[in-house]
Formats: sequence, structure tokens, C-alpha cells
Amino acid sequence: MSHVTEGTNSPLSLRLDTPSGTLFVKGVPDAPAKMATQRREYAISTHLRGLGPAARWQVRTGGWHLAAFEHVDHARHADYRPGSADLPRVADLLVAVGELPVPEGVELRQAEQRFGAYGTAQQLRHVAGRALLHTDLNPGNVLIPEDGAASLVDWGWATLGAPWLDAAAWAVWLVASDHDPESAHGWACRVPAYRAADPAAQHAYARMSAAMWADIAQHSSAPWVPRVAAAARDWAAHWDPAE
Repeated sequence: MSHVTEGTNSPLSLRLDTPSGTLFVKGVPDAPAKMATQRREYAISTHLRGLGPAARWQVRTGGWHLAAFEHVDHARHADYRPGSADLPRVADLLVAVGELPVPEGVELRQAEQRFGAYGTAQQLRHVAGRALLHTDLNPGNVLIPEDGAASLVDWGWATLGAPWLDAAAWAVWLVASDHDPESAHGWACRVPAYRAADPAAQHAYARMSAAMWADIAQHSSAPWVPRVAAAARDWAAHWDPAE
């Protein structure tokens, strides 16, 4: 057994070697508010069809809720920088995620709820939908194996919404990784749902995303947050240069 130091969503993360294989185990205190996100992640992970680590078991014990997942060996986090060979693999991953059915019996928030404080009623209608979304496309959540397809971890914020929203969220992270907005838009367009989306809807998302990240930046001390907030602001300006 060894502790894993990366990741911010779980106070306990460790690698567990067992006779039947290696597991990645996450733990949160056994309290309803703290368990909700991890329970959602576990439930979604039973339906990922190879697009993320498979769920193995969950248990409540000793004041903790523990969830075990398949350990992805010989994988690293994605590199979003311009010229990275990972970019086509991430685009392919988002296409595949867009084909996942919505699992039954899993409590999921709606995109219009997630953005409710940041947009008008008209803007919120643009992000509504019934597609399963990951929503947290930071490069630490994308695993790139030595061979094979990329996969997504940390599904705790899975949401129902318009099918192009994950690609739009990825575009913000691409800008934060030194792409200009045109380049980020070009990579997002590799996802058919994003390419087919109404530009007015993409603009509405960009403005709400900028407002959301500005709010996060006001309340977070994480050193990477200002960079992403600035990227979201630049992404919104790309859609409306007059702002």
C-alpha cells in the first residue's frame, strides 16, 4: 500500500496492492454531504465502458466512505500545450464520452443548475440537455497510457447538459495551457457535437464560464485558479471582442 499525493477532491488517496490486482482507493469522511460526490463518481464509473477506471467496490467503515477503482498502470496526465501529441487523443476521448448513455439511477445535477448563478434564463437554456458530461477537464483528470486510448478520472461532478459542453470546457483549459482562442476553438471543433453547436450557445457558455471562474478565483487560494480564470475571460472575449 502507498499513499498518492496528487488530487484535491479526496482527503485520502492510496494505491492498494491486492492478490487480484492493484487498486486506487479514495476516501472521504462518512457524512452525507461529503459522500455525495464520491458516491456519484463510483456509480458513474460502473458505466464508463473503458473510458475511465472501472469501479471495484465501496464500503463505509471506521467513519470513512472508501471507494476502490481499477488502477491505471503506466499512465501520465495529459499535456494540453500547443503541439502536444496528446491533443488528438483527448479529442477522441471526448467524442467517445459523448456516445455514453446516461446511466439510470444516478443522481446528476443539470448544467443549468450548475450555471444558475452566472447566467440569464436565455443563456441557461443554451446549456440544458440530456447528455452525460464530465465537466472537469483539467489535464490532471485525463490519463494518457503508454499505449491505448486516453481515459477520464474523477467523475464526481458528472452533469446532464448540452452534448458539446465538455469540449467547450476543454477549450478553456487549452487557453490556460498557452493556446490562443482560435487554436482552442479548432481543437474543440474536433468534437462533432461542439462543431454543430449554435455559436450563440457557445457564446452564452463562454460568458457564464468566465463569470463562474471569476467567482471561483475570489474564493480559492489554489495557485492555478487565477490562470484558468484569466483563460476563461480571454475565451469569452474571443466570442465578443467588444467586451
